[in-house]
Amino acid sequence: MKHLIVFNPGSGKNNEQVESFKQFINERFAGLDYEIYETTGPRSVIQFLKEYLKNNKETVRVYACGGDGTVHEVANGLVGFNNAELAILPIGTGNDFVKYYGVNGENIDQYRDFAPLINGEAQPIDLTKISGEGLNEPWYSINVINFGFDAIVGAMGNYYKEHGLPEGTKEGTNPYDYALKHDAMKHGRFNDIEVYADGEKLNEKQLLLATLAQGSYVGGQFKCAPKSKNDDGLIDVCVLKTMTYLGLGMIIGTYTKGKHLDKPRKKIVYRQAKEIKMVAPKDFDVCVDGEMIKGNNFVVEVCPKAIKLVAPRTK
Repeated sequence: MKHLIVFNPGSGKNNEQVESFKQFINERFAGLDYEIYETTGPRSVIQFLKEYLKNNKETVRVYACGGDGTVHEVANGLVGFNNAELAILPIGTGNDFVKYYGVNGENIDQYRDFAPLINGEAQPIDLTKISGEGLNEPWYSINVINFGFDAIVGAMGNYYKEHGLPEGTKEGTNPYDYALKHDAMKHGRFNDIEVYADGEKLNEKQLLLATLAQGSYVGGQFKCAPKSKNDDGLIDVCVLKTMTYLGLGMIIGTYTKGKHLDKPRKKIVYRQAKEIKMVAPKDFDVCVDGEMIKGNNFVVEVCPKAIKLVAPRTK
């Protein structure tokens, strides 16, 4: 077996940290057939992996060292290759996907070692494929596709992070907090997006937000899909209908804890499906494992047993 370790040298690491991490890799993989790949830009690793796996017929275990963005890109590069396996070292800012396996802020250090991943057994898991007018080619989601209220926070937060906050904003203001208060709260509760699950229309009017999940968590803390299983050949679909500020305030705690499906609720529609369609009169923001895209017509399909994963394990 070959081992390929992928990480982003620019994700909050200085040169000293990068060299220290490389030394850590060299120590853990001593005596094994391994290579290190440092990403060079957004989605650059996807094409690299496709070429790499074409040229290596033996099994290649690819280690995604980072957060959800790194995991998403590596997973996209492995689709279609039976000789590829994914392992995850959760060292990113956001680590939503691995929460599905019980990794959280309190125990995450126990999962930050290569040994259990090197010795672990890979099992097939499902991915979700999204295609539409806003994409040149399909993307694959390993965790959650979400749109509506929280996607607006992500899109506008990214915009303010890149272009700066409006003049007069208090210094030190978090761009995503600003986007929540000044964009999502004002304009993000009424989204003209129709959602269909296996042909069934789920909402008659505007929606607040929707999640299409293989994993369980989104946004760092919200257990949006408590019933999800990423090997059952289904996508967990949850639509929250438009609601008042009071209604939003009353349900947010329940939604965060993953208790929103414990009983029927008029403002929540939950389904499991193999295909979802999202249609809107104008472009809307969609978040795919934390990565933003935009369009007004998307099709989302489940891809059963699309890749093999070595599930996170403690030391």
